[in-house]
Amino acid sequence: MTIRNETAATPTAAPNERRPLTVLFSDIVDSTAIAERMDPEDWTAIVNEAFDRMSRAIRRYDGTIARLMGDAILAFFGAPVAHEDDPERAIRAGLDLIASIETLSARVQREQGVPLRVRVGINTGPVLVGTVGTAMAREYTAMGDAVNVAARMQSAARPGTVLVTAATYAFVAPIVDASDAGALELKGKSEPVRAYEIAGIRAGGTSSRGLAGIQSPMVGRDEQLARLRSLFTIVRAGRGRVACVLGEPGIGKSRLLAELRADVMRDDARTLWIQGHCLSYGQGMPYHLVLDVVRSLLGVTASASDAELRAALERTTKDALGEGWADAYAYLGHLLSITLEPEMAARLAGLEMEAVKRYVASIHQLLRAFSLRGPIVLVCEDLHWADPSSADAIGQLLPLANELPMLIIATSRLDRGAPGWHLVVQARDMFGDAFTELSLSPLSGEESRELVANLLAIESLPAAVRDFILDKAEGNPFFVEEVVRMLISRGAIERQGERWVATAKVDEVEIPDTLQGLLLARIDRLPDDARRALRVASVIGRQFPVSVLAQLLAPAAER
Repeated sequence: MTIRNETAATPTAAPNERRPLTVLFSDIVDSTAIAERMDPEDWTAIVNEAFDRMSRAIRRYDGTIARLMGDAILAFFGAPVAHEDDPERAIRAGLDLIASIETLSARVQREQGVPLRVRVGINTGPVLVGTVGTAMAREYTAMGDAVNVAARMQSAARPGTVLVTAATYAFVAPIVDASDAGALELKGKSEPVRAYEIAGIRAGGTSSRGLAGIQSPMVGRDEQLARLRSLFTIVRAGRGRVACVLGEPGIGKSRLLAELRADVMRDDARTLWIQGHCLSYGQGMPYHLVLDVVRSLLGVTASASDAELRAALERTTKDALGEGWADAYAYLGHLLSITLEPEMAARLAGLEMEAVKRYVASIHQLLRAFSLRGPIVLVCEDLHWADPSSADAIGQLLPLANELPMLIIATSRLDRGAPGWHLVVQARDMFGDAFTELSLSPLSGEESRELVANLLAIESLPAAVRDFILDKAEGNPFFVEEVVRMLISRGAIERQGERWVATAKVDEVEIPDTLQGLLLARIDRLPDDARRALRVASVIGRQFPVSVLAQLLAPAAER
């Protein structure tokens, strides 16, 4: 049985396309023994419900369910559409999948007297994806050793756990709590495979950026930082402002804000810095940006428990609003999905009809109260991933910048089709000349060389290595760092005292794995004609006359 991920406007992958993929296998543990003890209809109903829960967990993170196999499920992350964080999505899906089955197991244990447990194996690697079979039976699938290894990892996993290979762990190490399961002897593999058991997502963990132990001052963004500083000076004087920082992935939007935050908090300790992040898989998660903004306002993280959230919400609303705290506490508690006391829950009567209005009004109340103590900076990061309900709610907060000493900053990629983009348009229309738009361009050649020099003491670095890095990165700071990271991790360059020396022929090193997903994600979003043109162009070479490409793309009858 084959099930396809039916996401709206999802392009299909090219036939027999080679690409990196994260593969997830999951199965029901001891299913044969359990089925033997149960009526076939009862067992079938349980398996169907288990598959439904597992499928929802996978689709929540835009995974593709490729196959259901008796008591097991096979899913892909990265095909037919790639995302820049497919390994992370797969692990989150695996953890959610196990949690959802544990809930089901409690009922099955109570009704049937048997536990229901699943295990998950995940691997990342190159595969060939496409449609295979005959005219009678066809399926979209992936073939390659990476798929086989994922299946072996699932077999090796303990019930109720997620086991991943080192290839997957390398992408997610900064954001997960994991234990080293050692080098496993897997059937069909000539060499042991290093494995890690994932316990959960680390509280406050963020995807890795930058190079451990190697630092560089911010390069090439002095003008943009100066403009943001000037906006904050206006806010400190009592007038609000709105700004948007636009740029491609890795161009330096987050680093620019980090520098601004350090300056702001150093200049005025009274400043309240509120920062919400959009999730790459969040467009189908209502209010996920607003929830992160509220958590930041309360001073808690996304991993905070129900009790921690309740305590922080009560403390913040009482501190800011005094005797009038209860309504805001009830409405924001409902938004945060925390368990409310009966007397507070009673305040939610009729909330369904005007939930957004009351959520926003409560946030308004808190921001007005805090503005009396000092300036406020409200940051919404990665607006291109915002869900429509969050974009609408944040839009209703924009007018506060006309009334309060408040600087609202959004960051976004140039994705005019994203739900969050209308917030940029709304801010332009609402604030006119008081709206500041900053576009970050690639670093110049001189700036790129300065960044590499800061990272690797370029006077000691071989010229061929320096040129390789600059050529591959093309002015993108994140790309510079990732190419350097790859060269270090592959042993192509190494540090000897204060010098960096080449130990391998660097022009034979491929694009870093961390960049392949990012690039594929951008390619997969292109229209089919543009993707075909890109594939043909990649075969021709790096530079060529456009007439050559036009000739190759023209129908055969026109050549």
